[in-house]
Amino acid sequence: MSGLSYSPGEGKMSGKREFYCAQLFGALLFIVGLVAGLLIGIYVYHGGIDTEVICKNIPENIVSDGGEQTTSETPRDDVCHTCERRQARMNWTGEDPEIFAPLTSEEMSKVRGFLLTEQYIDDKPTGGLKSNYLRSMILSPPEKEAVRKYKAGTGPYPGRYVEAHVVRGKLPQPDYMQYKIGPVNKDTMTVQQLYADGELDYNSRPYDGIEISLYHVMLKEDFNILEALTKESFDGAFYSDENSDFSIFFFNGPPGVKSNERETRFSAYFNPYGNEAEYIPLDVLPLSGSIHCPGTDTSEWYVYNYYYLNQGPFQNASALMEAYNNGSLRKISLQNGHRQTVRDRSLPDRDTGVPFRHNSNIPPPRTYEPEGPRYTIKGHNVDWMGWNFDVTTSYLRGPGLFEITFQNNNIAYEISLNEIAVVYGSGSSGQTNIIYADSMYGIGGVVGNVRDVDCPEHATMLETTHWDEFSHSHILSRSICVYEADGENALWRHRGYAFEGGLRNNFLVVRLSSTVGNYDYIIEWHFTLDGKIFTIVSASGYIQGTFWDDNNPFMGDEKTRDSFGYRVNLNTRGPIHDHMIGFKVDLDILGTENTMEVIHWKTGDVMSALKSQVGSVSEVPAYFLINNTRYIEYEEVERETGYRINMEEPKFWIVKNENERNEWGVQRGYEIKPISTASQTLTDAHPAMPALSFSKYHCAVTKRKESEQFMTSTTDTHRLNQPVGYFEKQLNNEYIKNTDIVNWVTVGFLHVPTSEDVPMTARVESGFMLKPFNFFDKTPVFDIQAYLDTRTGWKTERPPKYKPCAEKGLE
Repeated sequence: MSGLSYSPGEGKMSGKREFYCAQLFGALLFIVGLVAGLLIGIYVYHGGIDTEVICKNIPENIVSDGGEQTTSETPRDDVCHTCERRQARMNWTGEDPEIFAPLTSEEMSKVRGFLLTEQYIDDKPTGGLKSNYLRSMILSPPEKEAVRKYKAGTGPYPGRYVEAHVVRGKLPQPDYMQYKIGPVNKDTMTVQQLYADGELDYNSRPYDGIEISLYHVMLKEDFNILEALTKESFDGAFYSDENSDFSIFFFNGPPGVKSNERETRFSAYFNPYGNEAEYIPLDVLPLSGSIHCPGTDTSEWYVYNYYYLNQGPFQNASALMEAYNNGSLRKISLQNGHRQTVRDRSLPDRDTGVPFRHNSNIPPPRTYEPEGPRYTIKGHNVDWMGWNFDVTTSYLRGPGLFEITFQNNNIAYEISLNEIAVVYGSGSSGQTNIIYADSMYGIGGVVGNVRDVDCPEHATMLETTHWDEFSHSHILSRSICVYEADGENALWRHRGYAFEGGLRNNFLVVRLSSTVGNYDYIIEWHFTLDGKIFTIVSASGYIQGTFWDDNNPFMGDEKTRDSFGYRVNLNTRGPIHDHMIGFKVDLDILGTENTMEVIHWKTGDVMSALKSQVGSVSEVPAYFLINNTRYIEYEEVERETGYRINMEEPKFWIVKNENERNEWGVQRGYEIKPISTASQTLTDAHPAMPALSFSKYHCAVTKRKESEQFMTSTTDTHRLNQPVGYFEKQLNNEYIKNTDIVNWVTVGFLHVPTSEDVPMTARVESGFMLKPFNFFDKTPVFDIQAYLDTRTGWKTERPPKYKPCAEKGLE
């Protein structure tokens, strides 16, 4: 005996406690194990490291190792591995910096520091308009000859230069100056002034935040006078420069017609996001005016030409208010609560008033890369399936491609977006005769991709940098995406009696999406396996609406439309407009000595067809059944000129190398082929046409010059009477046969907005194709494994067999 007492009841209680604890511990252990098992299962299912998973993307028909098809009535549940996700992008490792890459943040900082040190700009534009400040920076295109010599090993590195645009308000005679600065890859830089002092008038400069902030201050006093009018007319709305119930839009370009004028037209509109930097012009209000604002002396500025419901002009706010109060004006009064509906009508979210579309809750199809990307990117140089090129972008002009080769053959030196012009027709005050050239506002400025929308998850993103004039700093974004797409159709195919075969259409995509005000532009290139290049530009975003007035005196009996468009929303007209998109296409077909040829597609009598080639023909051969035939005529273009599409007189535009022939003795070339486009309907008498003269031609050809980099100047739509960089003057009849030529290709679309464009315009597109034209000896895809079956089995071929895999989890 140990001398310890023992109670039987006490032992029973202790046993029960131990039993319950064991049960609880076991339950907890089971739960922990279950959760851990689920987590591990989920991890494995989504592709854990070195872990096999059950594939859910295996088709019912797949190719086995022996080249035969295996089929099953239900999808296979084979075990497979996770997809390879190797990085296609590598850092640039060249001895010299990339020639065409977008400006880097470091380069921009260096140039700004240089301009500060040399006193070209002020540290901060505290003097407002009377300051010298940096408006924008872009990469200055290197000289082509220098690039070619450098790449051939016969010349030095051409250097990287920056084109800086500076507002010079501090000068006795202010102006807008552009400088070439560099090389930024060297410690010592120089500056070259690109225009004479005063050549670019100060009043033709682009708008910026400094000027816009002054407008707000000026309007505050006027809108205090108009308070009763705006509250009674616009559902109690009042405007101030700090916390407004509605916003003011100042970009109804141009600000006058003459270069020494500056008359800014403004319009009121309901912004669903208050004073945030967002422009959604669906709820434009019938109140507008103008600001006389030339020069830097704001004491001489004034607001005038007020319109209310298209009634006016009134010299000032007091005159408008007097007319409003004395009953001489027709009035409008939006219903109570109207302002609370603006955001719901403007935001492109799901319509909660209707049920989900059937099966829309099921994820849509997607593509993936079973063994990783088939392209490689070094810096901004892209290599894919025989294609090689450099991709870049410019804040003002947008994206471009350089030094494009296919199977080691020179195809083009440059294919780049150059300009987007938009001209409106509108009967609303403040918004009549709107003319935009978007390079002034920065086609490549407001960039960035919408997740899961602009590019697939497996795309490789390339960074871009631009100078932001509002924050006076550089902004970095990953805006260019590169990926290989599955066309899900045949590049070529034939199914006959003796054999069947084909090649699936895969192509490489290079895409940049940008926002210019209310419109979004998507610019992309598709490179195909057979040597074609598709250039495609699409538009989406918000239309720039005008106020719909049911009692418009210029409206006919049909009260849903007028001369300028349809009613598309509660109080919104969709004004008609166009989008004319210009590209620089510098083809170098196997070298720089090229000739443009126009092939005319004709129908006529047989004698005319034969005489077009042999003028001495005197008799029609008897084997022609009828005296009418199709035929083509060949015209080698000797002088600079421009062409417009006429569907009744079809033409083929060919750029060829007269000194290079294929196996059959035919001169090798590429065809420029519009896919879809519209025509410019403005006549030469229109004041905007000199500045927008590029839009007259679907395809023009000029001799290449370093002094003719662009089809427009970024200031010309603000100086319509004195454009400095307009395209028409480049067509000066120079001899261009067998030399370095450039084609300027313009495509676009005419837009009559309809109710389907509200709240958001679904994608509309235009573009052109560059197509091999006797460039190869035969279809250039038979170095790729395709699908081929013969009836008797004497010949079979299969594309590379893929091993099904599961995508790794994405960030």
